[in-house]
Amino acid sequence: MSKEEDNITVTIKIGNTRNNDLIKVGKEYNFNVRRNTFICELLDFFIACFDSEEEKMEIKKYVIFSKGMIRLYNKNIIMDIFEDPEASDLDVYDRDETIFYALLI
Repeated sequence: MSKEEDNITVTIKIGNTRNNDLIKVGKEYNFNVRRNTFICELLDFFIACFDSEEEKMEIKKYVIFSKGMIRLYNKNIIMDIFEDPEASDLDVYDRDETIFYALLI
């Protein structure tokens, strides 16, 4: 049975910023989503974490990368980055495959 509909907790960390008073480097945001969630959907959840329009406009400029610094595009799904898409949650967590970085490039 495929695990693509299973929920998993992923973390997005802010990797850099132009203005640390606006967007805090190192801050982490956790999301409980399905493994087959598109990156564009994850980005929408991420943007919703910010209150001001200024913050939201700035965070929309960020790009999502895996911990291994592989760029993820809107049509990628979260489990695309997993070494074994059918691995248990614990195996995925042990390999830090649920950690993503938001980088301003």
